[in-house]
Amino acid sequence: MNPWERRLGLARELLWEAGRRARAQAGRRSALMIERKGLQDFVTAVDREVEALFRREVARQFPEDAFLGEEGGGEMRGCGWVLDPIDGTAGFLRGLPYWSITLALVEDGLPRAGWVLDPVHGELFEARAGEGAFRNGERIQTARPAAPAEAMIGLSHTFRVPHRAYLALMEGLLAAGFDHRRMGSAALSLAHVADGRLDGTVFLRAHVWDVLAGLLLVHEAGGAGTPPSAFARHWQPRPVFTAAPTVAPALEAIVARALQLADAQMTKS
Repeated sequence: MNPWERRLGLARELLWEAGRRARAQAGRRSALMIERKGLQDFVTAVDREVEALFRREVARQFPEDAFLGEEGGGEMRGCGWVLDPIDGTAGFLRGLPYWSITLALVEDGLPRAGWVLDPVHGELFEARAGEGAFRNGERIQTARPAAPAEAMIGLSHTFRVPHRAYLALMEGLLAAGFDHRRMGSAALSLAHVADGRLDGTVFLRAHVWDVLAGLLLVHEAGGAGTPPSAFARHWQPRPVFTAAPTVAPALEAIVARALQLADAQMTKS
């Protein structure tokens, strides 16, 4: 087995093991050590345990690889791993069944493989560059709604974005006829776009570890929007949107207006 296939195998093995460990502790808000990183932004001992598992095994089996994790930071160079150990920690703490573990394998700045694991429902979404997107081994593809009035968009919000920009986004979606949901895991929402359960996503500010694997999933499933290469030159937070091709132009115009408002408010502040 060549080194790349070994990396793919290790990634799947670690994801399922991490999912098993995390699911056993989901909803135990009173029993878990919780830290606050910001307004409505939490990290738990489970986040740290999952990331430590990946870091330890990657360092042992591929010591030359780079590693970037949400909790421990890191760098990207050559071949690297990008991990969000629990995406949707707030919901995880409350026992809400919408959180995920997401991982991307990167080579020379570009994602070559990505996974989003939904431990609650036992679904592993996987994409490999140029080879398609899959759920538990079965090929998936984005939906094809005829118009915004038939489409549902997954949203995410952070208090680091001016709230009026988020409200402008909501107003634009509703005026165009889009329905929307905000369920708490950007990575899982992207996987659900790839699988045709949602018709798009909008995140006015996203970190690379939240979305890199999901962007590859959507791209390989035939979707439009922010390309998987968006973070290739820098790893700083940025806006991200994806969509089924049939509604992408309408959604992109709404996102652009919301971002203009966000830029104007941040310039004034």
